[in-house]
Amino acid sequence: MRLRKIDEKRRSKGALATIDPNNYRGRTWLTRRQPEIDRVGSAWLIRKFIDREAHFAFASKASAQPDSVSFDMLDAEFTHVGDNCTFETLTKRFAIRDKAVQKIGEMIHDADLEDDKFHRVECVGIDRILKGCAKQDLPDEEILRRGFECFDALYSFMQRR
Repeated sequence: MRLRKIDEKRRSKGALATIDPNNYRGRTWLTRRQPEIDRVGSAWLIRKFIDREAHFAFASKASAQPDSVSFDMLDAEFTHVGDNCTFETLTKRFAIRDKAVQKIGEMIHDADLEDDKFHRVECVGIDRILKGCAKQDLPDEEILRRGFECFDALYSFMQRR
């Protein structure tokens, strides 16, 4: 685990290579169960900016569905790199330059990593709501649906700022 973290930090010092989203359209995207702020935010980002027809699946390991695109899980194709949360990694890899998305990425980073890097607290409430949804044993798809509503509203608000 330590060697992996060292390697991730080494790789994160350079720019992340960008990816053509056309190669990721109509895919199944796999993440862990009971999604919280980074996983829900990443799924929202995927559906809005990368793969409008994305299907989401949930498992404990990326190897559970080898044909899917894994994110925010151990050995995932897209996950934390260096000090970036998964949402930030996705925005960089897919070259998403939308200013509102960048601000939301800062909010998700601070809520997920709790390092106050950007001094943004706006997503802490969404994070608590999503954690509460998981404690209510809501289905993962329902947690995503509710989270997407929150992120759609936040995105609309941030576009006007």
